[in-house]
Amino acid sequence: MLNHTTIDAIDCVLAYDIHEQKYLFIGPGIYPILGITAQELYQNSEVWDNLIEKKCLTNLRSLVKNLPENSTVETNYQITTPQKVVKNISDKKSLITDETTGHKILLSTIKETLAKTNCITPTDAGHSQQFLNSLIDSQTSFLIRIDTNGNYTFVNRQYLKTLGYKDKDVLGKHFSVTSLPEEAHLCENAFIECLNNPGKVVTLLHKKPDVHGNLHDTEWELISIVNENGKVCEIQGIGHDVTTKIKIEAEIRDTAQKLDTFIESITDSFFIIDNDWRFVRVNAAFEKVWGKPRAELLGKVIWDLFPLLIDTPFETAYRDAQTKQESVKFMVYFAPLNKWFRTAVYPSTEGITVFAKNVTYEMRAQEDALWTKNNLEALINNTNDKIWSVDTDNRYVYMNNAYIAQIKAMTGVAPQKGEYSYKDMGLPQEVIDEWSAYYQRALNGENYTVILESLDDEAKNPAFYEVRFNPIFASSGEIKGVGCFAHDISARLKTEQELLSQNKRMRNIASLSSHELRRPVASMLGLINIMDRENPNNPENKQIIDYLQIVSTEIDDVIRLIVDHTFTGK
Repeated sequence: MLNHTTIDAIDCVLAYDIHEQKYLFIGPGIYPILGITAQELYQNSEVWDNLIEKKCLTNLRSLVKNLPENSTVETNYQITTPQKVVKNISDKKSLITDETTGHKILLSTIKETLAKTNCITPTDAGHSQQFLNSLIDSQTSFLIRIDTNGNYTFVNRQYLKTLGYKDKDVLGKHFSVTSLPEEAHLCENAFIECLNNPGKVVTLLHKKPDVHGNLHDTEWELISIVNENGKVCEIQGIGHDVTTKIKIEAEIRDTAQKLDTFIESITDSFFIIDNDWRFVRVNAAFEKVWGKPRAELLGKVIWDLFPLLIDTPFETAYRDAQTKQESVKFMVYFAPLNKWFRTAVYPSTEGITVFAKNVTYEMRAQEDALWTKNNLEALINNTNDKIWSVDTDNRYVYMNNAYIAQIKAMTGVAPQKGEYSYKDMGLPQEVIDEWSAYYQRALNGENYTVILESLDDEAKNPAFYEVRFNPIFASSGEIKGVGCFAHDISARLKTEQELLSQNKRMRNIASLSSHELRRPVASMLGLINIMDRENPNNPENKQIIDYLQIVSTEIDDVIRLIVDHTFTGK
C-alpha cells in the first residue's frame, strides 16, 4: 500500500522520450503543481523549462545529461508558475530504457514541498523500470496504448480491475472489444483524429461495459506517439471512471431543475444580487410585480434600475444583510407601487438572496377587520344594553362598557376579561349557581330569553331586564361559548302595567255605563213619554217634572262616579 506522499508523486509522473524529444506520458496532477496543462507540455516541451531560473535550469540540464542509466537523482528547486505563483518543487528523475523501442526515457516524479533546498542528491536505483511499472500500475487513472491498427499494446492494472478483464482478454485485441456497439463510432472517430493529428490531445467521453454487463462512464485524453521518422506508431490514452461524477452531476442538474421550477412557481418575488448589486437571478413573480422582463434586469445594478428603492427600508435591509452577514426580515409599505411587502433577505459570500411577498390584500383585510372591529365596539359601547360573552368555563371573553358599569354598581368591582362570571365577585352561591345554570343551557345548544330583576343604580332601585342567551359556534360547529344581551324593560313593564290599570278602569266605566247609568236614563225617557205636551198645565205634568228632577240627580251621581273611576282609579 502506497503512503500519501507516494500517491501525490503518482499524480505528477512524466515520461520524456529523449530520442524523440517529446513527452510520452504526463500525469493528470501536472496543472495543480506547475500551473501548465498537459496539452501545453505535449505541444511545447520547453514550457516547463521556462518556469525555472536560468542558473538552476543550466545545472538541472547538466545533471540530466550526466545521469547514468538505471539511476535516480532527486533535485529541489524553485519555479514561478504562469500565474506568478512561486513554488518549491521536489523533482525525482530516473533514466531508463524502453524495452519496446530501446529509447532512453527520462522519468520525472514531481511534487510541491514547503521548504526550498538547492541540493542535488544522487540515489541508488537499480530497478528504475520496475519503479516505473509500479507507479503506472498504482495509479487510479486508466493507462492504455493502442497501435495504428487499433489493437491494445498495453493496459494498466486499474483499467483491468475496473472492467474485470485479464491481460489476455484485451492485449492484441482491437479496442472495439471493450466498446459498446452503439458507441463504437465515437471511439473510431477519436482514433482516426489521433492518427491524423500527431501531438494533439483528443478528448473522448463514452460508456464501457465490464465483464458483468455493467456500464461505466469513462472520460479520456488521447494523444498519438510518433517514431524517429515522425510517423505515428502508437496512441496513448489516460482515462477515468466518471460514472459516479456523472451521476452526481445528473442529480445536481435534477435538483437544480426542481429548484428552478419551484422558484418560478412561487408567488413570492425572488431575486439574487451579487456583491456589486447586480441582478444574478429573478423569477416570474418579480417580473410581474416590478413590470420589467428579466432580460432588462440580469447583469444590471439594482439602484440604477430602481432608484425609488434608495433611502427606503429596502436599501437599509439589503445593505445591513450584506455588511453584517445576517438575515433580515421586515414588512413595509412601498408607496410607489401602493403595495405592502413582507421581505426576507439572506446573505452569502457571493451576495444576497431576497424573497418579497406581496401582502397588500392581507394588510388591507386586516385594516378592514380592525375598522370593522372598532366600529362594532363603538356601536356596542354606544348602547345602554348590557352585552357580554363567556367561554365554556364561564370566564369572561368580552364585555361592553354598559355591562362593566352595571356589575361595578352592583358589586363595587369592575369585572375583568378572563375572570369567572359572577364567581369572582363575592356574590352568594345561589346567584353563582343560577347564572351557571343559565350559561349551561346555552352551552347545551339552547337559544332562549328570561326576564330578571336587578338593582341597577347607586340608590339600589329595582330594574327589570330581558336577557337573551345565544350559543356561540366555532367554524367546526362546536359550541365555544355563550353570548348574552340584557335589555332594560323596566319602562316597558311600567307602561304595560299602566295599560292594564287603564283597561281595568275602562271596564269599570263600561260596567257603570251599562248598569248604573242605563236605569235612570230609561226612567227619564219613560217620564218624558207620558208627559202631556198638549196641555202643559195638566197637574200630572208637575208630578212628572218632579220625578225628572230626581232622575236627573241620579244621572249626575252616576256621571260623577264614572269620572272618579276614570281619573282616580277609585
